Amino acid sequence: MQFQFLGKRVFEHHGTAVDWDTWWKHQYKKKYPEFPSDVFITFEALDVQIVVGEDSTTQRTVSLQEYLSLTNKTLIIIAFELKPYPKANFYFDSYKIMPRAQNSHAYVNAAFLLNISLPAGKVISARICFGGINPDFIHAKAIESALVDQYLFDKNTISNIFENLKSQLEPNAILPDASPEYRLNLAGGLLYKTLLRIAPNDSVKEEYKSGGNLLYRPLSCGMQSFDTIEKNYPVTQAVQKIEAMIQCSGEATYMNDVITTSNSIFCAFVNATKVGANIEQVDASDILQMPGVVAFYTAKDIPGTNLSCDPSFGYDVEEIFCSGVVKYYGQPLGVLVALTHDIANHLASKVKVTYSNSVYNVLPTTSHVFEAQELERLHKVKSSALKNIQFSQKPDISSKGVFEIGGQYHFTMEPQTTIAVPFEEGLQVWTATQWMDHTQSVIAKMLQIKANDVQLKVRRLGGGYGSKITRGNQVACAASLVAYKLNRPARFVQTIESMMTANGKRWGCRSDYEFHIKSNGKIVGMENTFYQDAGCTLNENPIKGHSVVCAKNCYELSDSNSKIVAEAVITDAPSSTWCRAPGSVEGIAMIENILEHIAFEANIDPVDARLANIKSGNKMEELLPRFIKSTDYKRRREEIDKFNDKNRWIKRGLGVAIMEYPVFLFGQYPATVSIYHVDGTTVISHGGIEMGQGMNTKVAQVAAHTLGIPLSYIKIESSDTINGANSMVTGGAVGSESLCFAVRKACETLNDRLKPVKDELGKMLAG
Repeated sequence: MQFQFLGKRVFEHHGTAVDWDTWWKHQYKKKYPEFPSDVFITFEALDVQIVVGEDSTTQRTVSLQEYLSLTNKTLIIIAFELKPYPKANFYFDSYKIMPRAQNSHAYVNAAFLLNISLPAGKVISARICFGGINPDFIHAKAIESALVDQYLFDKNTISNIFENLKSQLEPNAILPDASPEYRLNLAGGLLYKTLLRIAPNDSVKEEYKSGGNLLYRPLSCGMQSFDTIEKNYPVTQAVQKIEAMIQCSGEATYMNDVITTSNSIFCAFVNATKVGANIEQVDASDILQMPGVVAFYTAKDIPGTNLSCDPSFGYDVEEIFCSGVVKYYGQPLGVLVALTHDIANHLASKVKVTYSNSVYNVLPTTSHVFEAQELERLHKVKSSALKNIQFSQKPDISSKGVFEIGGQYHFTMEPQTTIAVPFEEGLQVWTATQWMDHTQSVIAKMLQIKANDVQLKVRRLGGGYGSKITRGNQVACAASLVAYKLNRPARFVQTIESMMTANGKRWGCRSDYEFHIKSNGKIVGMENTFYQDAGCTLNENPIKGHSVVCAKNCYELSDSNSKIVAEAVITDAPSSTWCRAPGSVEGIAMIENILEHIAFEANIDPVDARLANIKSGNKMEELLPRFIKSTDYKRRREEIDKFNDKNRWIKRGLGVAIMEYPVFLFGQYPATVSIYHVDGTTVISHGGIEMGQGMNTKVAQVAAHTLGIPLSYIKIESSDTINGANSMVTGGAVGSESLCFAVRKACETLNDRLKPVKDELGKMLAG
């Protein structure tokens, strides 16, 4: 009966590949009763029996709960016995509510088996099981007993079920589990969902029936159309990404694929754990005696500057290794060197650190700063001359609100990685960076050597999103220091735990806003004071460049009727950094949230609220109405409103958000184009960083078009600090376009040089 439930639970927890041995060990929570096993709860509700073997000749059958209490470690699970349950009068449901679609533990899981005599609905037996409540809870026994001989769909019976459920379920409070209140309500909701599903049609109101259905997500489809210009091919032509095949087959190389000699060593950070305290002593003497440990270095071992960001690039001080006061939890204070990655990371946490003055009020987020009223941590980035906003018209409606976005971790597939190799009188460094010039600079200054003695190479990155602009410099500097000191290749692959603890994330944002509008949603006055979480320094501040600019988006907000104030907040956290459209995401999110709030207060369609406020002469005046018409928005919105009116528990939605993204051209992007006389094939090296955005493909298309040769004749080589010397960071949505321009100029120069040869060859062919 309904075996798809069982298969679904396995897929949700493990995906498509299952290690059966590990699976059964983990699912049958013999060792860990608190584990919210999906299969256990499902099998227990179905009263599945386990056939176990005690030795080669003895077998016995036990229940799941009996199996949990067995202490014989040599028992082998031979089989599971599932009883037959006729569909005519048995109803079974199984649920797993979790943070994501699969590969995740449940907040709460549940399974229910009800034997009901129809058509009266009298309960013959019931098995009601929940997981994720507390380690000792499996069956709602009181409810199971109380239901027998009761009419399930009687109002009094249902009322008693949920009264008993509240008293019988006692979720424990333990992090990182969801709150007990949430889990209690969730458990009740799952049982209610089953009752809605199996109830006779005439006993449930029409608007409640959809609550019994599982959510079904159909296949999505979409289409994008764009014009191409054949005379410009391969530019504008839809072509396969140059690296597509080697990336899909796993042959594309990344930093950690660099092969080094057998005397290579591995690095791991030793991290500080007392925020606000002074580091008095770091003692690694015991660890240095451990097998496989090679060395340990701190700030005092650095021959040059202890800086991971170069002040000459406009940065405030950020140390490679903490040398005094700890600014945030997990701040690196040294690097442990070992013969393997595992040894280095395992023993790094064992280094003894002595602190002084450790009494400190830690404020890791803007919320903590406001709660503590430490307003000296606020730094005004954008102020307004307006004391009071000037209404363009008398408002009909006024309202205010708060909008918050937290920080965001850069979930790149490739971690922060550096391989530093001593070479002749300098270092060759393979590092995952978006800004070779800056990384080269901090390494050279740290070691007090010339910049041309530090040569960087970057083939490609496994994702960046801003995380590898400067946040990888600590890893690059640590590996380079180790290689320089020990004259051996050093490899540093930062673990995800270390990255999430020690590396900066997106600037969190809080907006306190107030708006004044006409009844049609037209803004006549608005004030937005927002705060962004800087972390421990003001480096890489996106506020003035993008947050403030985008906070008005496409809307008619003048300097007299709108007041925008922006402040950066220093917190006890790693210095925040650029993250995928930094500033613009926060700015646009703030104003679009305000427009949604306006639509709610004015009781109008959110699209109409936007149309009422678009700046006169802005392209969106034409684009948005055209988009609304082409997507059949109005009809679809009406259908959704009707559906929502008829359904209490399932709702549909349709949203529209608009954006205006400012593109600023900046920096310098060198490129070298070389043509081989042997066969006319061409190789290009440039100062940009390919990290999945297709930069190399775009560059190759431009070169092929400009030179008039097939795309297959173009090869893109690794980026380095020779051909890409002094190159600007790849970021800000301008890297590909800027490099295409540089490559085009180089190709045009080559065409000019080749023109006399082409003309002569043309005459020879014509003659």
